Amino acid sequence: MIRLSLQDGTQHHLLEVERLPARIGRSAECDVRLPGDPTVSRVHAFVVSTEHGLEIQDAGSRNGTFLNGQRVEGSALLTAADRVRIGPFVLSLVGDGDDQQETVEAGGPAASRVRMETGLSAREIEVLGLVAAGCTDQQVAERLFLSVKTVHSHLDRIRDKTGCRRRPELVRFALDHGIV
Repeated sequence: MIRLSLQDGTQHHLLEVERLPARIGRSAECDVRLPGDPTVSRVHAFVVSTEHGLEIQDAGSRNGTFLNGQRVEGSALLTAADRVRIGPFVLSLVGDGDDQQETVEAGGPAASRVRMETGLSAREIEVLGLVAAGCTDQQVAERLFLSVKTVHSHLDRIRDKTGCRRRPELVRFALDHGIV
């Protein structure tokens, strides 16, 4: 299972996709439905699992699939901070993009253990995972639809709970505890 964040203008939705490859488009048969916009093809794109991780594949759509502002030609590897635009919709992975079967927010074994050991919330683990994946505070905010100030508040609480004061220490903590 993978979790996707879907933004449509001011609306934000969290989606769980049970099977891969996942079809994305406006058709009722798609796993991720993006209805009501003619710039979205019936089957617009796919999210597939490969030996390298999750990839986005354009399905020959008329208006294109864009990864971080660049048109996808064929397929492209997805990482934790990527934003996929299809018509007016923006999709992004929730949690650890390197492991398509277990997301940080879903709280697989590593995240569950870290929550028990440190008292970190699921959201704090998600923020920590994105920081450890190399995201800036601004990227974390955009990815999670938060303000930068809220990200700073989460990071302050994470530092208090883990005893890690500097960013490299947070990254090491995340690596040592299997968050990334």
